[in-house]
Amino acid sequence: MIIKARAVQEGGAMATASTPFTIGVASADTLALRMLRIILLDRIPEATLLWCETTGRAAVEHCAKDARKPDLVLINLVLRGLQGLNSCRLIRRGSSRIKLLVMQTVPDAHARDKAIRAGVQGLVGKDDDTVLVNAIRSIAAGGTMDGFDTAPHAHDALVGQLGQHRGQHRGQLTKREMEIMDMIAANMPAETICATLGISPETLRSHRRNIRNKMHAANDAQAVIDWDAAEE
Repeated sequence: MIIKARAVQEGGAMATASTPFTIGVASADTLALRMLRIILLDRIPEATLLWCETTGRAAVEHCAKDARKPDLVLINLVLRGLQGLNSCRLIRRGSSRIKLLVMQTVPDAHARDKAIRAGVQGLVGKDDDTVLVNAIRSIAAGGTMDGFDTAPHAHDALVGQLGQHRGQHRGQLTKREMEIMDMIAANMPAETICATLGISPETLRSHRRNIRNKMHAANDAQAVIDWDAAEE
């Protein structure tokens, strides 16, 4: 698989592969996590590994906290609990800065299309360490693989398109309400939503009531059905 990444300017200066950056890694495969640690240490010395996780929920929570928020998240399609692309969508919805690179054993067109819609910057295979290293460096430097968009543009597109579509049919949900609906639809428990967003249980209950009223839903289950239908 050939990586084709285009360089982009960030803050008026061209980013370079040697620029130090931080990275978080998520994969359900603990052996793969160990191997990725070795690759990062041996072949990408400019990268600082902030965390390794096996669940999408943990990755999303890290990306919502300033102290644990990396420049780039390397994330496998298969995770424990919340899956890779759902995790990417939540991360992208909440951040226009974090870059996302998704791994798949053998990248395919269907996964690529879904990854683009989830706001990631590239999809890469796992069978060639050199290709993976080049992809990590390219995405960290602000590049994207062919057909993918930059993190800021992907964030704006995801928030704007979903907000417009859902706003027309769901009573103008706020950005925070859309974040909460994504988390509810991903089966995140209330305590995790509160911790991720830094809100109290009472505030969450208030948001959920407002969401149900705006979506004309009798309960959360009906709201999730309508919400999922809006993504198709």
